[in-house]
Amino acid sequence: MSEIFSWLRKAENEKRTSVAGVPAPRIQVSEAPDFAGVSPDPEVNLPVKHPASERLEIQKGGWFDLGAADPRIRKVLDPLSVVGEHYRLLRAKLSQMQKQNGIKTLLVTSSIPAEGKTFTACCLAGVFAQEFGRRVLLIDADLRKPRAEYELGIDRAGRPDGLSQVLRGEKVAEQVLLSSGKSDFFLLPSGPVPEDPAELLSSPSLELTIQRMSQAFDWVVIDSPPVMALADASLIAPLCDATLLVVRAEKTPSKLVKESIERIGRNRICGLLLNRSRRAKASNYYYHYYHRDRRS
Repeated sequence: MSEIFSWLRKAENEKRTSVAGVPAPRIQVSEAPDFAGVSPDPEVNLPVKHPASERLEIQKGGWFDLGAADPRIRKVLDPLSVVGEHYRLLRAKLSQMQKQNGIKTLLVTSSIPAEGKTFTACCLAGVFAQEFGRRVLLIDADLRKPRAEYELGIDRAGRPDGLSQVLRGEKVAEQVLLSSGKSDFFLLPSGPVPEDPAELLSSPSLELTIQRMSQAFDWVVIDSPPVMALADASLIAPLCDATLLVVRAEKTPSKLVKESIERIGRNRICGLLLNRSRRAKASNYYYHYYHRDRRS
């Protein structure tokens, strides 16, 4: 972990760059994570097959169009995009962890607001779903200022039913899942903003919901509020197999990152993602070399 902080301090002095306006992430993943509290039961943690008879029923009209998502997300999901390769590299690293440690539920959070955690969660869930046979769920667990629906282009005028109602017992998760239609990418929206978000997130209903969804999906990606400002992320982290901490280059002080890791628990952090960092020119050169003829 000390190597991560050395790398982070160095990154604070770098200039921010992007390709076509899309932040390019730099990935630092723990080499030997100790996932304390993860159930060793392979029936819970290992990927499972989903025959048609076991697929969750989606309510009528429960769809969203990825074509209406933020253009930056669509750029990441483009199989030939340069920035998309960075997220596919992250997917490969996390998939290897899944094989080794059985992780399926991944919390995505940050130390402070505006670091790109929701954008990262949406992109990561999207690239997970691009793998053949993978069924992926994104849960918007930010019950205070939800943004996943907005990032994915869902009309917020009539906020869809979602997690807050599930936690209150007013809805069943299967009834409020939204499907992207073209892939096995599903969204459990946050639902109406409640008056007592911390109380809802600390209820046993959240753990039961995450457990049930982890049995029905190959990956469950959970977006939560920032760590330092609220208790929400600290309540959700123990219910997940691992946590990915998003850090914005040149903005997030390393002290806050350290405090966030301590608050969540070092053994629960599977890695850091440095958002909007400078990327190596060599990787761009080789990428364009191998893909330049495919667009012609």
